[in-house]
Amino acid sequence: MLDINLAGVIAYEDRVATQYLASRNDVDSSRIGCIGFSGGGTRSAFLFATCPLVKAAAIVSMMSTYRGMLDAGHNGTWLCFPTGLSRIADYADVAACRAPLPLLVQYNTADALFTKAGMESAHERIQNHYMSVGKAKAYQGQFYQGPHKFDQSMQNAACEWFQNIFSIK
Repeated sequence: MLDINLAGVIAYEDRVATQYLASRNDVDSSRIGCIGFSGGGTRSAFLFATCPLVKAAAIVSMMSTYRGMLDAGHNGTWLCFPTGLSRIADYADVAACRAPLPLLVQYNTADALFTKAGMESAHERIQNHYMSVGKAKAYQGQFYQGPHKFDQSMQNAACEWFQNIFSIK
């Protein structure tokens, strides 16, 4: 398809939507964040990586190394595998590439889409990115028991995290 991939198209559309949001008079464009669950977590990672308007991101139930995805048999979405990306970076590198900007990743320890080792390796890789820029505390990884989900306790934690990041009372 003319070297176009759907992950790139979706990321472009998400950037356009964010630009529109930032243009509105009723939006504080200095406090734009994004959050996504599952495939939306992938979208959140790529939007955060590619849109300077986004100042913080939360990725929910969608983080592993590529190896951890493949070892678990993950083939749930083409969003995770933009053409050629795995030759130059891992998925965790994409999520962490805007360090030191704030990043929250919520993991589920029994998520069938990823191996536990893949999630732990991604967490360590992201931590290392943030430590390398002297802002280890700007990254927060939260591990929850259970399967692929974004339950009420995870939602509450993510909302609290954004409130703290953007100093919302």
